[in-house]
Amino acid sequence: MAQQIAALSDMVLAMKVGLGAHWGTTLVLAMTEFGRTARENGTMGTDHGTGGLMIAAGGALRGKRVMADWPGLSESNLLGDRDLMPTRDVRAYAAWALRSLYGVQASAIEATVFPGLDLGADPQLLL
Repeated sequence: MAQQIAALSDMVLAMKVGLGAHWGTTLVLAMTEFGRTARENGTMGTDHGTGGLMIAAGGALRGKRVMADWPGLSESNLLGDRDLMPTRDVRAYAAWALRSLYGVQASAIEATVFPGLDLGADPQLLL
C-alpha cells in the first residue's frame, strides 16, 4: 500500500508542476471502486468489501480537511458483521465537482451520469 500511495503522490505532484498556473483551477479525484473488510482474512489480508475512499487534490480544492462521518469499528457498527459502514455515496463528491466546475445540472447527474445517485448536501469541495 505504501508504494501505491507514493506513486499516487508522485503523479499528483507531477501534474501540479506540469500544469503550472492551471493548477489553480484543477481538481484531481482518486476514488476506490470498492472497500475492504474490517477484519483480516486467513492470509492476513483483507477481502473486497463495502465502502470506499476518495483522495482529492488540486488548486481548486478547499483542502486541508477530512470529510467523513466515522461510524467506528465496533461490532455493532460493522455492515454485515464485516465491512466499514458506508455513510455517503463517494460518487456524490464527484457529482458535486461536476456541478461546481462545469455547471452540470443536478437532475442530469442523478439521472444520467450517476443513475440513482442522491447528491445530498453540497460538501463544498471547491474554493
